[in-house]
Amino acid sequence: IAMISVGALAIGYLLMNLFSTSSNLSGDVCSTLFGSTSILTLSKSEVWLCAGLSVVVVAVFLLYYNKIFAVTFDEDFAKAVGTKADLYNLLLAVIVAVVIVLAMNLVGSLLISALVIFPALSAMRLFQNFRSVTVCSAVLSVSCAVLGILVSILAGTPVGSTIVAADILAFLICSTIGRARGGGTG
Repeated sequence: IAMISVGALAIGYLLMNLFSTSSNLSGDVCSTLFGSTSILTLSKSEVWLCAGLSVVVVAVFLLYYNKIFAVTFDEDFAKAVGTKADLYNLLLAVIVAVVIVLAMNLVGSLLISALVIFPALSAMRLFQNFRSVTVCSAVLSVSCAVLGILVSILAGTPVGSTIVAADILAFLICSTIGRARGGGTG
């Protein structure tokens, strides 16, 4: 994974240099790696696309929750009872890919994994069952994104790193609460 990740970054930067569409290549690279510096750089069509695809992702997850849970929890058992595990693994991969692509302009390629990892880890500090972790991580994800965007606008900080900072703060709070009540992994 490390070789592919570093190699992809190197090839991407090389291609951006070779086929540059603007004179500010360093600004392009920074926004690609770390996200946009302002929420206002997103176009109206990008915001509508993000909202529409977010609704689609939530609808797919709600419609196929039981199958996704079965495949995620015990793939062998899901296959044994006739669930098309490969199809639901593909669906799950597509959902994750859509979420990553939606957030890429705002957060950047280096910080995007934080949007997937931190809310789930934070929720696991508070809850032990799949449904509670899923709902809590979704709520935390949206809350941290909104908080990060608002703080970014008010403080004039880069959007992506401000959202990740909000995710880190939420993780620390959830870890403290989890330890205090003796639950979650800490």
